[in-house]
Amino acid sequence: MWYMPGPHLRRRMEQESGRAEGHSRKTTTYFGHHNAVEEFKKVLLAKYGSLVRAWRVGLDPDENGQMDFREFCQALRHLGYTGNIRTLWYLLDDDYSGAVSLKELDAPAAAALEKFRAVSTSQFEDIPEMFRKVMDKDKSNSVSALEFGEGARELGYRDEEEIQDLFNLLLLRPGVRHIGLGDIMFLQKWEDTKRQQLERLRWGKKWVNKDPYLAPSTSGSMSLSNGGNDKVSDAGTDYSAQVGIDWEEKKDAFRKFLINRYGSLPKAFEVMDANGSGELSLVEFQTVVASVLRYCRTGDAARLFKAFNGDDKDANLSWQELGVSRVEWTAYRMQRQLEKQKKAYLDSLVVHAPLGSSPRMQRAERIHQDRFRPRDPRSQSKRWAFDSPLPQGWGKPPDFLPPQPNKGIVISLPSVPQSAR
Repeated sequence: MWYMPGPHLRRRMEQESGRAEGHSRKTTTYFGHHNAVEEFKKVLLAKYGSLVRAWRVGLDPDENGQMDFREFCQALRHLGYTGNIRTLWYLLDDDYSGAVSLKELDAPAAAALEKFRAVSTSQFEDIPEMFRKVMDKDKSNSVSALEFGEGARELGYRDEEEIQDLFNLLLLRPGVRHIGLGDIMFLQKWEDTKRQQLERLRWGKKWVNKDPYLAPSTSGSMSLSNGGNDKVSDAGTDYSAQVGIDWEEKKDAFRKFLINRYGSLPKAFEVMDANGSGELSLVEFQTVVASVLRYCRTGDAARLFKAFNGDDKDANLSWQELGVSRVEWTAYRMQRQLEKQKKAYLDSLVVHAPLGSSPRMQRAERIHQDRFRPRDPRSQSKRWAFDSPLPQGWGKPPDFLPPQPNKGIVISLPSVPQSAR
């Protein structure tokens, strides 16, 4: 099976990569090279002009930023590649993640595009909003190199050469020296794909079908951007792992969940604050949200706590930070105090009231009276008790005492129709 290659594929990979001793690689294309990956890159450059354009046009037509083995085989067949596709796949997928991205083909270009995506989505809700507010201020849907440079500097870019290289990477159509919203919408699809992957990390992994002979290299993990407006100055940051998540939307969703479950935010906070201290620590918040409410996992609860509480790790979460106003909290506390006083008064009446005058006994008597009251308004003239008609000469309980029947008195009971059996 292709997903269980074993040592045979590893031996072929050493030959195709040019690392095998005593074996010379046989080229399969016009561009002879000792390395299959470099030969494949030359084929892409000859056909598309650049590796970025080859990725966007030929290899990744759905623009989700990744390519699985099935898409890889289809793209290479359309390209006319005649080499060993499976070996080339494993040479490109050096971390054995099951997907190939632009980073395996052109790491500097992928880093520049990922940086532009991360910076844009951390300061704005999405790529279209960034394009409208920063790049295309004249609403022409056509951004020249000068306009792009002004917008990039507004986002935090300072290196003019980096800005020019980024503009050239975004150019897709031959002979066109301006970009539109459609030319950068692929970055929004990259963002959506990374958010979906980050959401899948919430679910545990049991068994993964991977070859034990192939050990992956070091790979990074997903991280969250702080959503701030920090200037772009750190050149060593791995922007491919950053995802711009709208934490205000996450907090609003959590508030709606609490309101649907408890009816109001003050009541929800009171239930979550089991010790009645008026504050929630990180451990308390994680325990309630992850274990009791089952809203998310413990790690997601910690990030949600940080979103509510800010960057202060030692601080606790108060009802103001949860989103409860002072007026709502005061009104709820007063209502709770009145309910406690009313309950205490009713409990005292149950203990000290005379027989038959306590609220509990009066309620039981009302229920008893309702049981023999006729429910049908048309039957008010008839004599009913406990949803049944009374016999002739009988009265309503509990005041009626039936007379002692004499021999000459016959009490006629209402006829009950017999069903056919």
